[in-house]
Amino acid sequence: MKVILLKNKTTPSDPYDRIFQQHNYEPIFLPLLRHTPVNEQIILSFLTSDDFLDNYEALIITSQRSIETLGQILAKLHSFGRFNDILSKPSYTVGPATAHVMRQLGFTDVRGGDDAGNGQILADIIKKELRAGRVLFLTGQIRKDTIPRELKLAGFDLKELVSYRTEPLTDIVDRYTKIVSRLNKNDWLVFFSPQGTRYILDHLDHFSRLATIGPTTQTFLARRGIGVDVVAKKPCAESLYQAIVGDELSHSQMS
Repeated sequence: MKVILLKNKTTPSDPYDRIFQQHNYEPIFLPLLRHTPVNEQIILSFLTSDDFLDNYEALIITSQRSIETLGQILAKLHSFGRFNDILSKPSYTVGPATAHVMRQLGFTDVRGGDDAGNGQILADIIKKELRAGRVLFLTGQIRKDTIPRELKLAGFDLKELVSYRTEPLTDIVDRYTKIVSRLNKNDWLVFFSPQGTRYILDHLDHFSRLATIGPTTQTFLARRGIGVDVVAKKPCAESLYQAIVGDELSHSQMS
């Protein structure tokens, strides 16, 4: 059975690719967006500044793309004298996948992760654990307001640096049509974000099984009259896999 994942495949390894292959599914990645790193020199300069290292309590990074940009920047800093001071800074993430990659980069105090399934939960954790000080948020050009709003209301001095921009790919419909022409109605289509999906919403008739990685995308689809079969409880590969398997099991028991 095939699982069409409307996302870019993460490098060097993708947890969604790994877990579905392990369980005899065929994952197929269909990127809808192009992610381009930006402000690398600005971020590099700030991370190595005494201001960040001495005065900022923590780093917040909630997106896989921001982490990829950060990884490229850190690769240039191994000879920096206070490199370990960067890696020891408390780092708050959403979901286990981002937490795992941050640890792979060498960060030693990664927080949130499994315990933070969305931005609201992460903001609550930060408010509980830190005094209202200075915090750096590495984010995309398009981001939700939840974390900045909650932390600023709580008195935090939040500095945001945009680490990547996102643009829809121009050939989404053509690539989507070619892929779905080779599939059947038992295969799954998984939505990861509202961004880019509007281009294919008129072409969903082929699928009877739709899934989303979280409630935000589910709400986006519902407002357009599109219901989904499953919603992952957490924004991670394991949770998505369990949701899909659970749905298939319930249908097999009814048949």
